[in-house]
Amino acid sequence: MAVTWRGAFSYALFVGVLSWLLGLGLELLVLGFSAGDDDGSAARAVDPWELVFPAAALVSLTVARRFLQPLPRWRVIVTDGALYTVVLLVCAGLTAWAAGDEAPVDSAFVTGVFALFSLQLPAAWGLSGWRSGRLEVVVTSTLATTERSGPPPG
Repeated sequence: MAVTWRGAFSYALFVGVLSWLLGLGLELLVLGFSAGDDDGSAARAVDPWELVFPAAALVSLTVARRFLQPLPRWRVIVTDGALYTVVLLVCAGLTAWAAGDEAPVDSAFVTGVFALFSLQLPAAWGLSGWRSGRLEVVVTSTLATTERSGPPPG
């Protein structure tokens, strides 16, 4: 049994991009209510390097859901939540490194903390649990061929 490419892509699009947009939107909302202290969120919203994360999350979650066996819902949340977090940290570190930051690992973990406070990570975990119940699971062609032909003779 496996998840279809369309189902895996739909799942990854919903979980990865929607949680990213929620986190970015909440950061910009908090920035709008702040006293004008720019903490980099406004610059982050227009930085083209920021689009690396949703693309990487989309690809990694699609591949994970397509090639991993269908799992119980709690294991999907743990597996994909960990994958989403790792992709977030790696992309944040690479973005910081490309910008010339002297401590890109520190910046990556600060981004991870902001992702917790901006509800990006909790949203990804929740959306993963909700959306995993709607994945399209099909029997793979090799398994279907074996089941149709019956048990081996002898």
